[in-house]
Amino acid sequence: MLESAITSDESRNAAARKPAARCRSVLMVGTDLDGMGGVRAVVRGYVDGGLFERYDCVYVVSHRAGSAWVKILTAARAWIRVASLLRKLDAPLVHVQTASRGSFWRKSVVCFMARAAGRPYIVHLHGGGFTRFYEKESGPLARRFIRSTLAHASLVIALSEEWRQRLLQICPTANVEILHNAVAIPDTTGLQRPHTEEQTLLFLGHLLRDKGVFDLVRAFTLLAGRFPRLRLVLGGVGDIESIQRIAAQSGLQERVLCPGWLDPQHKSAAFAAATLFILPSYAEGMPMALLEAMSWGLPVVVTPVGGIPQLVTHEVNGLVVAPGDIEGLSAASARLLENRSLRERLGAAARTTVETGFSLDEALARLSGIYNRFGIQARAPARTLTPETAPATPAPTPTAGEIR
Repeated sequence: MLESAITSDESRNAAARKPAARCRSVLMVGTDLDGMGGVRAVVRGYVDGGLFERYDCVYVVSHRAGSAWVKILTAARAWIRVASLLRKLDAPLVHVQTASRGSFWRKSVVCFMARAAGRPYIVHLHGGGFTRFYEKESGPLARRFIRSTLAHASLVIALSEEWRQRLLQICPTANVEILHNAVAIPDTTGLQRPHTEEQTLLFLGHLLRDKGVFDLVRAFTLLAGRFPRLRLVLGGVGDIESIQRIAAQSGLQERVLCPGWLDPQHKSAAFAAATLFILPSYAEGMPMALLEAMSWGLPVVVTPVGGIPQLVTHEVNGLVVAPGDIEGLSAASARLLENRSLRERLGAAARTTVETGFSLDEALARLSGIYNRFGIQARAPARTLTPETAPATPAPTPTAGEIR
């Protein structure tokens, strides 16, 4: 049954990508916007930037954090809701926000439903693990289904040129465009970063090996004796026990802080208080935490994976080390900790990079252009998201009954 559901002639995808009719509304499907992670941050930015005010949009939550039953019930309710909205909405364009593994399988059902209803769909792909998911974790039939889902999409959105090329290697006939992640630019007028000996290394994200967080803790142990008042703040959730064990082996557990996932207010405070931002990942898409750190004018130390090389150039607006290079990570951090003028130069260049190429206003304009190509007309001019208009607190989480 599944075999017959997957088209045997993927060359027909060009015709399949053409919208069955001009669209007049958007049906967006993604994760809980009160949850955690980069996908949530991207869509939350669209909400705060006024996208859902400008277009006739409905947002359906297909994933919530919790037990397996919570996730299954949320997905099932989303599929039922999508089936209903495909009939009720005015010529909808289906826009799925997805990553790998369970996220992709949940959204692939939505894509199949859109095809069955004769509606065009966009696959907006996030995260840095899709290649491994496709090549290492999926069997032949699953890979064929993945290719079919991408091939029949009217548009596949990649976060960077590297990921566009990777997706084309998976499915050469897919219609892939780049839409960078983006952030609102914070007002840092009057911000005075602490230049005392009490310095802070900041990491935000999932506390997992693929994010390089264990490498970062080990690099911190190399720095600790040289900088006796330095601390490491790891904001996020994950394998905290392993982090604490590594820190305790060097007697540094009091200087390695794991405050959990930070809400917007505490995250802003963390950016304002940090000396450096470090993201030593092994795989990435276009990390939102890095964009946010750069927008705050923080000097950054990163690895050249995923879309990061499009953001950070070594010695220009940050420092770049190889994934897994603990000594290199320690040396780059020490160099910045000891050199205030270098921190300020790289931090200012990082903020300029985001302002000129990765601002939320620009991303919203690009996404509006995509919707316009499908015939969707705006209801009102989009808001310009400036420090004065950016919400002090997040907008309420959209639901299918609230955002239209």
